[in-house]
Amino acid sequence: MNARLIALSVLLLLVAASSAWGQDPERFAMAHVRLSTDPSIGAGCARMGRVSDDSVKDLRRKIVRAGGNTAVISFAADDLSVILADVFRCTPAASRPAGVPPPPAGAPPPPPPGPSR
Repeated sequence: MNARLIALSVLLLLVAASSAWGQDPERFAMAHVRLSTDPSIGAGCARMGRVSDDSVKDLRRKIVRAGGNTAVISFAADDLSVILADVFRCTPAASRPAGVPPPPAGAPPPPPPGPSR
């Protein structure tokens, strides 16, 4: 009986995970959307359009579906609950903040030694 319970638990876990796998690429992209009120972050990037929403999560989804990974946000003067976003597609180097150098080339240093026993 215990083996059946374990098998059923594993099956339910796999079913739940498989439904989440279909959403992973969009959720990953949404998590990596860069939002700012600074218009200079769009400099050198391709403008994809403009979207708006009253939910940050839905706004991120719209930005990704428009092909963007960066957005300059503002608010409508007549309805402050609406977030407006100018959508841009930036290359990874262009999306790096100014003044931050690229990571060093080569392999990372080895980890420090563990505590002595």
